Amino acid sequence: MRIIRLTGFGTADFETSITDTDSATTPTSVYVYPLGGDVDECIGLLPKPGCGFEPTQAGDRGGALQYAVFGLIVIGVVVVFSVVFRNVIRRDNERAKHA
Repeated sequence: MRIIRLTGFGTADFETSITDTDSATTPTSVYVYPLGGDVDECIGLLPKPGCGFEPTQAGDRGGALQYAVFGLIVIGVVVVFSVVFRNVIRRDNERAKHA
């Protein structure tokens, strides 16, 4: 572990305190993505159909939360356009009355 202590404008005192217990308790496991099929065909800029795994949690890609957020976005856009449309109709009616 390195500790950096700043002591002014741009100067720093470096103190190092590396112990054997820090390096012994550090985990070195690597997470492996559970991809089905050939890995070379699945890795790319966009996920390809048939690669990966089915959503198991609500927050996974294609899970329930993703569909809920999409639904909320669609509802929000519909509300905004309906309010704008209603106000344009209302303004046109007011102009027609006064003309």
